[in-house]
Amino acid sequence: MVILATLEDSRFPVAHDRDCAQVYRLVLGGLAHSRSDIGRLLGLRSTTTSRVVADLVSRRLLLEITGATAGRGRPPAMLLANTRRLGASVIHVSSQSLSGALVDLAGHIVTERTITIASEANNAAIAAVMAELARYLLAAMPEGMSHAGTAVSLSGLLDLSRGQWLMASRWPRMRGLDVAAVLEAVAGPVEICRNLDAELRARAVREPEPFSGSTLLLHWGWGIGLAYAVDGRPFAPAGSFGEIGHWRLSALDGRRCGCGNTGCLETGAALWSLLPALRRHWPDLEEDEVRLAGQLADRDLAGLPEIDAATRLVARALANACRIFFPTRIAVSGPFVANPGLWAHFDRLLREEGAMDGLAMPHLAAVCASQLHEIHGAAAPLLGRATAALLRQG
Repeated sequence: MVILATLEDSRFPVAHDRDCAQVYRLVLGGLAHSRSDIGRLLGLRSTTTSRVVADLVSRRLLLEITGATAGRGRPPAMLLANTRRLGASVIHVSSQSLSGALVDLAGHIVTERTITIASEANNAAIAAVMAELARYLLAAMPEGMSHAGTAVSLSGLLDLSRGQWLMASRWPRMRGLDVAAVLEAVAGPVEICRNLDAELRARAVREPEPFSGSTLLLHWGWGIGLAYAVDGRPFAPAGSFGEIGHWRLSALDGRRCGCGNTGCLETGAALWSLLPALRRHWPDLEEDEVRLAGQLADRDLAGLPEIDAATRLVARALANACRIFFPTRIAVSGPFVANPGLWAHFDRLLREEGAMDGLAMPHLAAVCASQLHEIHGAAAPLLGRATAALLRQG
């Protein structure tokens, strides 16, 4: 089971609240199933354990189920975490659509919905879809579930401090959409994050050992962006970050980008700029990155001059990013790296770019972009705060 609510002891200065958080973590993680388990693992007195369990049951964070007894005495009782006590809505980009998912404390998707948005959509059209998804997810909550808020995980350029979606290559007419203003009154509180930060956060929780140290996550797909984390904690400043796709390169001078500039890396290497050339060879190629990854897996991509040039540009840009962040691990996602031949070519080019003297090359791995990881990573902060608030009610 994936546990989305992180409950550090520092959130609970009061001893009883801290005991409640520790007990809840044990039961939620499947490490304790009874009062005796709790007393043994935490060294709590039976009276303290009883008070803590009673409080957690009264707040509906725990369920205590009494079983049948074969002899005298009180029937044994089993403790279960009520993972449907809280839910968070997540709105995220999915190809040419916005999708919404309602997720519970165990990471289970309660319901989902996707709405396609035309490429010429403006702020008002996209805002209307966001609000519709938020209302749908709120109405779909099961009985007894409380809403922790709405997380909005977005690609493109964001201003997190102002809650604005500044730009997205999928919808070039959208500029400076005030996401917080659209959703706060509908299904607040609202948490806005970059999609790659959310994905990287979730990957680090699921795979703490591979993602220990410093990690760069590069997505090479419809757009090109990166996230950076140290020991699983994404570097997410209040402003914008990671727009490697809009680094301007002299080799691409004159090519116009949707951001308003010319010569951006994306103009020579992003899927939106390469797809016309690819479709001259394979007209059936789709825009959806997941389906496209399967279509490209067995094609001779490295043999196409446009793809070879794009791969060289991305490899050099990533090598330069490594000279800023000095990661111990690089993870690359997107439809291009699903092609074994192109991935081997990219790996070789990156190694030819080299590390600085005295430094080892970072570990390089191809990963499948995961919307489930993104959903989990986006929902986690909201669920963590809402759970902590319930635990501090004592």
